[in-house]
Amino acid sequence: MAKGQEIKRRIKSIGSMLQVTKAMELISSIKMRKAQEAALRSKHYVFESWRSIIRLSELPENKDNLFLSDKSEGKILLFVISSDKGLAGSYNSDTMRRCLKMIDEYGLENIDFITMGSKIRKFLQKLGANIVADFAHGENVIRFAMISPIALIGLQGFGEGKYKKFLTIHTHFESTAKMKATSLQILPINPSLFEEFQADNGSLPQLQFEPSAKEVMDKVIRQSVRALTYQVILESEAAEHAARMIAMKNASDAAEDLRDDFQFTFNQMRQASITAELSEISAGVIAME
Repeated sequence: MAKGQEIKRRIKSIGSMLQVTKAMELISSIKMRKAQEAALRSKHYVFESWRSIIRLSELPENKDNLFLSDKSEGKILLFVISSDKGLAGSYNSDTMRRCLKMIDEYGLENIDFITMGSKIRKFLQKLGANIVADFAHGENVIRFAMISPIALIGLQGFGEGKYKKFLTIHTHFESTAKMKATSLQILPINPSLFEEFQADNGSLPQLQFEPSAKEVMDKVIRQSVRALTYQVILESEAAEHAARMIAMKNASDAAEDLRDDFQFTFNQMRQASITAELSEISAGVIAME
């Protein structure tokens, strides 16, 4: 009977855990939908701004633009995004593996890091990496103005020749079933970043730019770098919530299976106890005859 009480306590404990995982799954699904909607809205702006860069780069006065030129000297500036919390499946571990791959490629001493998320910050600190800036996730929603300092570090460092590349490591989100940690080059500008716009790009009409095509190009690039940085953060947020939702669903399914197993065992024990009691009663009746 003592063992039966222990099983009942475990069933109750699993039921409590199941309530928590179900609640977390629901919360993550709501957050994921909001983040996904924000990422999709931003994506259209990023595409159009990058198309503007591609078309402006065709002008003779913009051929030698600083932000379009490859550099052979300088360090790598790497912006890495993770979560602050766990229970998100392989979301953080995939980012860390991608980060280690980048470190193997360029060397830890040749990379300066910008981090967003405590998980990746603590991971890089253990490696002895040089973290030049660390940013926190927004409490409720990430606003465009919040990412300006991140883009500014990349733009200034690249413009001054301190960095030869400004890269990100983030989780690219397409759907709950398709997301992966990936790297993206923000600077120097890669015109083929959005190849789907190359076919219908066309040539730029004869326009007059004020104050000049060169200054317009510079303004568009700076705004586009901010927009692309914002986009990768939004996609990472959507991927984090999707990963946590899936992890909590898997945990809920496993808890339900475990609860069913314990319930089956308890029912077996109870049936065995009832059968034993009936046998004793039958034996007593027979003995009295």
